[in-house]
Amino acid sequence: MLIVAGFLALQYFFATRRHFLWGAILPIVFIGWRIYMVSTNDSNLLVNGVITIVGLLFLLVEWKSGRDAVKKKIEKELNKMQSHDLK
Repeated sequence: MLIVAGFLALQYFFATRRHFLWGAILPIVFIGWRIYMVSTNDSNLLVNGVITIVGLLFLLVEWKSGRDAVKKKIEKELNKMQSHDLK
């Protein structure tokens, strides 16, 4: 569970970088890892599909929240610059 929290924190960190593509690193790696796991295991395809979808949803939610945080930070900086220009 601690590993999952660490990956979600890392995903949020990547998502809050200036360029949005940094946030795509972990979802792409996760999908590649899941494809590898499904192709090398003879386990239930439905269970693997659910794990993949849920994991990907968590990573995408972190990516979205990170991008929203960046957008708010940029808007705050712009508002601060505009208020200094009015003085």
